[in-house]
Amino acid sequence: MATTRRDLTYPTDHLLGVIDDAARAAEAASALIANGFRPGDVTILRGEEGMERLAPSEGVRGIWTKLVRAVQCTTMDQMPDFPAYVAALKDGRVVVAVHARSRRQLLLARDILERHGAHFLNFFGRYSTEEFSRWRGPELPLPDYLRR
Repeated sequence: MATTRRDLTYPTDHLLGVIDDAARAAEAASALIANGFRPGDVTILRGEEGMERLAPSEGVRGIWTKLVRAVQCTTMDQMPDFPAYVAALKDGRVVVAVHARSRRQLLLARDILERHGAHFLNFFGRYSTEEFSRWRGPELPLPDYLRR
């Protein structure tokens, strides 16, 4: 169900959510596709590969990502959420990213992900971000300045 390899330095027009169980994340991806999302618009991020796609750490991509994130963290309210998504992956959870091409698709994706146990749902639009749900469950090991 995973899509072609694409880094998510800034996931423009993507809804990201954490699902604590890999099987439920796969079910959510299947439900999204069954409801009209293109397979290439649904990305399941897990483990080391998922962390590297959210926050490349090496080479030119890693340097570029760090520079972009530094600027974004000072100008965008949701950018501190990326370390939380990476921490969730380190904690064995799954991040599902859905490319939503319209408001209708965004709300449909949110509803489907919520039905499959997703939390910490945030939409990263081109010019704004939108929080749909906060973190649920035990707190992740993050510095206090990154907590909302």
